[in-house]
Amino acid sequence: MLALFEHYQLGQLHYSKDEAINRLTDSKFWLRRIRRKTAECVSQIERAMGFVSKRHAIYCGDVSVKRHQFNLQQSQQYLENTYLTNDEGLTIPLSEVTAHTIANPIIRRHELMVRIRGFEEVAKHSGHSAAFVTITTPSRMHVTRASGLPNENYDGTPIKEAQDYLNHVWQLIRAKLGREQISPYGFRVVEPHHDGTPHWHLLLFMPPEQLANFKRIVSHYALLDNPNEKGAQKYRVNFVEIDPSKGTAAGYIAKYIAKSIDGFAVGQDTFGNDSIEVSQRINAWAKTCSIRQFQQIGGPSVTVWRELRRLKSCSTPEHDLNDTYQAADSGNWAAYCIAMNAVGTPKKQHLLAPFYGLLETETIDFNTGEILQTATNKYREVKKPVIQGLIYKSCAVKIPRTRWKLIQAPPQTHSEAHRQGGLAVRGRGLPLDLCK
Repeated sequence: MLALFEHYQLGQLHYSKDEAINRLTDSKFWLRRIRRKTAECVSQIERAMGFVSKRHAIYCGDVSVKRHQFNLQQSQQYLENTYLTNDEGLTIPLSEVTAHTIANPIIRRHELMVRIRGFEEVAKHSGHSAAFVTITTPSRMHVTRASGLPNENYDGTPIKEAQDYLNHVWQLIRAKLGREQISPYGFRVVEPHHDGTPHWHLLLFMPPEQLANFKRIVSHYALLDNPNEKGAQKYRVNFVEIDPSKGTAAGYIAKYIAKSIDGFAVGQDTFGNDSIEVSQRINAWAKTCSIRQFQQIGGPSVTVWRELRRLKSCSTPEHDLNDTYQAADSGNWAAYCIAMNAVGTPKKQHLLAPFYGLLETETIDFNTGEILQTATNKYREVKKPVIQGLIYKSCAVKIPRTRWKLIQAPPQTHSEAHRQGGLAVRGRGLPLDLCK
């Protein structure tokens, strides 16, 4: 089975021999990997045949877009037909839960913009400068030229490998920045060219005296591959001088975020396509090719931010912890960065860190009726730790959580439970008191 799995290039199994066998004997595991590989292959075939370009189907092939839309419909049906219930009798549809999380594109966009705007406010407070950078791949990874005509130098590189190339370039840049004591903070957005080839936009902040060295380092590593090819110096890496008279630093990246999520207030892209359709095609592209579209660089933990926002109150004698909670609860990312001591400092110096632990899950032995604690998943692998709370000054603080379980059929009491407060699943209403 393992030979067959590797023959069809269904991914890598980072497990022990016994764990790999357990997974390879599960039909659902095979189905997930086959579907993922099929989506990648279909996307690459469309791209290689020239069906993805501004002259045909921009950003993502039509077949891949339709497959993605079908998957979204299937997912929505599952969410609407699945419910969460707890020991207190509260039951809510899973679709309502996802509507109030970052799975909702509107909430996702709002949170990203709050964090980007917060970083800009931190930069103003600290006297830091902004750098807006675009990095793209060598021409050999592009199927078509800017004109939309085929690129005779295309070497067959699929989208995922092109993204891996950009990730590797950034790893080299980040390592060099670390050696040079440069710690930028900001965001990275991944977008497709018209033919589906990825490129990166980065909005980063740093002390002004570090800006020239930062640009030199980025340019050096971005041009290691074929630096003398035509157009490399002009297009492979590009720095935009942010003009305050034309808008804020956050405004330079806001359109790329909106364009990649839901198209809000973008209007049309550079090719004249409607922003709503563009966002749908970009989302299909990212999902099909397993592209992480947004990534925070530097700054404090967003996991800690979300954990603090789960709380209803924070009553402790520790003023720094109260300040951090108040900043997160009010949605002030700039104040949160400062309260966390997370501007230009390593993570080990931040005030709070996520606390991960194993959940005490229960199963029933139907022969004896005994409730058993399990530490393994269905593949008999040790379960991975999940977020349990926060670490403050080397002390773990567990945040109580209500236990929920999935049910497929709507209960009779659903309508009343829904009226009683379906949003309670978010966790707000739990106090944090370190004095206890």
